[in-house]
Amino acid sequence: MCIIFPGAITALLTFIVLVVRFSVVTFVESSHPWKYDYLNVFVDYVIVCVTLIVVAVPEGLPLAVIQSLAFSVKVRIGSFIYSG
Repeated sequence: MCIIFPGAITALLTFIVLVVRFSVVTFVESSHPWKYDYLNVFVDYVIVCVTLIVVAVPEGLPLAVIQSLAFSVKVRIGSFIYSG
């Protein structure tokens, strides 16, 4: 499983929730017309989602390194190759 998938899925779900919430509160409950100023809000939501992806990748990187080291140690033990 790729490291970026959980971060991307979380970012996508966050974006959908933020857009739906903003749209319901602004257009359905308050009945405001569309303004181009609202584009800034959507750009802010995209920035939040990109930040989630950027943060998720480095957090998953140590896990991938630990898994690869554990696999290489297991292979070394299985073939009786020791260093040190």
